[in-house]
Amino acid sequence: MADWQWQLGILGGSTTAWVLGLALLALWLFELRSIRGESDRRRRSALAALGGIGILAVYLLALQVTLVRETFEEVAGGTGILLDNSRSMTLPGGSGARSDAVRTLIGEWQEDDRVNPVVYLFGSSTRGTIWSDLAESYDPSDDETKIRRALSYVLEKGAEQNLGSLVVITDGADASFRAETLGLGSGVPAIHAVVVGGDDPLDDQAIVSLHADPTAYVGVPAVIRADVRAVGDLQRSELRVQLWHENHLEQETVAVLDKAGRGTVAFEVAPRRTGRALYRLLIPAASNDEVPQNNDRAVLLRVGRERLRALLVAGRPDWDVRFLRDFLKRDGSVDLVSFFILRAAADLTAAPTNELALIPFPTDELFREHLGSFDVVIFQNFDYAPYEMQTYLPRIRDYVQRGGSFVMIGGDRSFAEGRYGGTAIEEILPVKLGAPGVLKGSYRAEVSKELARHPIVALGPDPTLTRRTWRALPPLHGANMVRSVKPEAQVLLQHPRARIHGGARLPILVVGEAGRGRVAAMTTDASWRWRFAADDTTVGSDEYELFWDRMIRWLTRDPLLEPARISTDRDRYGVGADVTVSGRLRDEGYRPMKKVSVELHYQPAVDDARDTVVRTDQDGRLQATLRAPGEPGAYEVVASVEGKEVAREVFLVEESGDELADLEAIPEQLQALAEQTGGRVFLGTDDVPPLSELAATSRRAAGLVSKEPLSNPWFIFLTILLLGATWVLRRRWGRR
Repeated sequence: MADWQWQLGILGGSTTAWVLGLALLALWLFELRSIRGESDRRRRSALAALGGIGILAVYLLALQVTLVRETFEEVAGGTGILLDNSRSMTLPGGSGARSDAVRTLIGEWQEDDRVNPVVYLFGSSTRGTIWSDLAESYDPSDDETKIRRALSYVLEKGAEQNLGSLVVITDGADASFRAETLGLGSGVPAIHAVVVGGDDPLDDQAIVSLHADPTAYVGVPAVIRADVRAVGDLQRSELRVQLWHENHLEQETVAVLDKAGRGTVAFEVAPRRTGRALYRLLIPAASNDEVPQNNDRAVLLRVGRERLRALLVAGRPDWDVRFLRDFLKRDGSVDLVSFFILRAAADLTAAPTNELALIPFPTDELFREHLGSFDVVIFQNFDYAPYEMQTYLPRIRDYVQRGGSFVMIGGDRSFAEGRYGGTAIEEILPVKLGAPGVLKGSYRAEVSKELARHPIVALGPDPTLTRRTWRALPPLHGANMVRSVKPEAQVLLQHPRARIHGGARLPILVVGEAGRGRVAAMTTDASWRWRFAADDTTVGSDEYELFWDRMIRWLTRDPLLEPARISTDRDRYGVGADVTVSGRLRDEGYRPMKKVSVELHYQPAVDDARDTVVRTDQDGRLQATLRAPGEPGAYEVVASVEGKEVAREVFLVEESGDELADLEAIPEQLQALAEQTGGRVFLGTDDVPPLSELAATSRRAAGLVSKEPLSNPWFIFLTILLLGATWVLRRRWGRR
């Protein structure tokens, strides 16, 4: 029951009270001054006292003091059970698995039918379950232990259910839980805790967590750090940590542990090729290690190049070459190798080769030895024939089909004018070449309406502004003629008037795919004009750089520019854990894939996993929960629409996962919580009393009680009496 609290009823509150008090104090001081001439000391004291008491009574009466208190009533409260459903509850204890001890305890409680509790399971989420068959159905499998989130959920529900007591059954293996962060309010039930495993510490060595940048670069050292710990008897043993890569032992070190048995080790690795690199950290298991599952953990690095490598081969210097080369050189993310072809191998010279300033084009070195090291190859108005490159064109085709990227930019030495028709290069180009021909005259390229969202040409936040921006750019001059566009290619820019075979508009920019690689055909060599603002607009320059930046990033498959993307809520999971997949799907025109059925499946395939089908919303977004594979390793979740793959994401499955990495029972925070709420803590299940002994009553607010002790008639009468007595005595003793 709460204490009395007082309130002021006077208009203006405490401010008015202070002003009135000071005024009445001044009045009393004036009263004292007026009776200083009284010769009789007793009369003077009596008048001063009566005047002061009367003024005080008037002051208290004017304040309208009210006493208020909140009352509660004790009611029979319900009992709740919050049961840990995480995988750490399956670990061994003193007489079997922790979960077996919980089943035994629940079975004993169920024999006492005086209590019918409300039961919640918690782990990755918190959900209700049925009390009657809990002993048989309890099978902990969640991959997380979230004590605070579970308590907040149940206490909020408990306020509706008038819970008088809540019993939390857990191993307490949640290092992030702090009792003081829970924010307990009034009327909270008594919280009891049964710490399973608290009386039986483990002997265990474990890799608690791994830290590494998800992206690494070829030849650049990357650091993998691991937090390790040892408990029980193994805290006094040597803790060796090994680094494995592709089934080879790469490094080994001995961890230095502090007094709490914790330490950190670090390994430096230098990936040798692009792609994914899977590294395993392993603690050789001791014979008395009770949880060997947490001795082996993995980290997956996505290995790329620190800078994109671009090969630019230009047939001759011109403005288009100059501006593109200047842009690529200024881009800090691009490592540019460029060649201006000023001398062919067949050029006749009277001097020895070693005395010439112009060396022949190094075709063999570039296209036989180093081609695979480039992310994108750009042929800019380049004719291959004078440089004896016929035998290297198939190498460029194979390079693209294996995952490289290629751009051909127009001019009088490019496309059909460069005699690429019928070559291996035409096989990968997104256009088919016909007879040589170059269109003259100026024009403004138009963006295709259905592809205005494509990142290469999306110069505005929406298709309308994009088309307006393209119309405002400076005009282009000239374009190479082509016969047609290949079926799977996309025409992003086209000529406003000129036509090709079949009546389609002449394509200015076409993109597509060849095998696993991407290609682009830019049929004009005048994009450098976009570097300047048009006379009647303010666009230009920035649009030029944005265009070519997006072009290079799209060709090299920057993930941020992919039309469809999915992701998992974590990078690593324990076996059988819940995997939440979310993403946004757009078609090849970057339009949202609205209300489509998406099939999610794993690669490599998992025998016991069914494909999951989910529908996207109006914006092409999706979310689904899958069960993680039952075997450790690196997996990809793949999203397919109508049998066609649209996106994928990689993740790891570990035998332990984060849930089995840090397993020490931590009763301290649960003890603090019990002390705050009047509950009890039990280490282990042996001494836990019947559930009826843990049940309790709960307090329920019954309303407010108020009193106004100074507003009753007796106090008013006493005040009038004091004031009257003071007046009578002053008159009798000759005072005015």
